[in-house]
Amino acid sequence: MKKIAILFVSIFVFSISFANAANDENGTAESSMATTSVSGKVLDKITGEALAGVKVSIQGTEKSVYTDFDGNFEIDGVRPGNRELTASYISYKEKTENFSVDLSKAINVDVMIESIVE
Repeated sequence: MKKIAILFVSIFVFSISFANAANDENGTAESSMATTSVSGKVLDKITGEALAGVKVSIQGTEKSVYTDFDGNFEIDGVRPGNRELTASYISYKEKTENFSVDLSKAINVDVMIESIVE
């Protein structure tokens, strides 16, 4: 009975250690990678007015924010590479902009979205 208890405890400790090692590999790699922020402004395509409350998100991530009263947004923690930014708003067509993230320069993406109602 004692050997079985020791076996179960050993398996339990081993599986917890293995799970933590896997989390460290994935978590550390992402968190230690250099990131930057992406900012911009969302405007109405016809009137040029700034739009408040537009959802702006980076595709392939869980990062999304809403524009302020002046149509401005800023998304932190964006990794380098080619990205897609999507702006969506009630009664407007969803718009996707492609952009490239380079850590050596500021990233500014302005989006002009078009109303569904004409």
